[in-house]
Amino acid sequence: MNKIECKIKTRLGFVDRYIDGKITKCENNTDFFDFVIDGKSLYQRFQSYDFISVLQHKEEAAQREIIEKLLLRSSSELDSGRYFLFVCPMCADLGCGAITVSIKFEGENIVWGDFSYEDGVTRKTLTIDTFIFDRMEYSNSILSSIFR
Repeated sequence: MNKIECKIKTRLGFVDRYIDGKITKCENNTDFFDFVIDGKSLYQRFQSYDFISVLQHKEEAAQREIIEKLLLRSSSELDSGRYFLFVCPMCADLGCGAITVSIKFEGENIVWGDFSYEDGVTRKTLTIDTFIFDRMEYSNSILSSIFR
């Protein structure tokens, strides 16, 4: 059985902005909740993709919608039925690529497996273990990310 925690993280970054007639590099840091499984950060595991988790500090309604999906209370928006875990920090659009996962119930457990990189055209399976979480612990951890 795996242990999951949601811990606040900041992605440090820069973006080009048009200011006073010229393009200027501006700081663009993004806060989000990392999925920490058995003490290891999934953000660090997927850091080469330069994505952040779907649990961001967005408006509360949008964040609750994402949480409902991760808790399997509402359906995935992906045709494959898979769920977004990590997305583009600027737009969260599938066209920029995303890390997705199959999430399902197995008895009193939640199972994350079949991790993939997807961009709307291709899907590449990623080599990462399947994780099995106690349903109650999983729910409490995911719910702990609501606007704290």
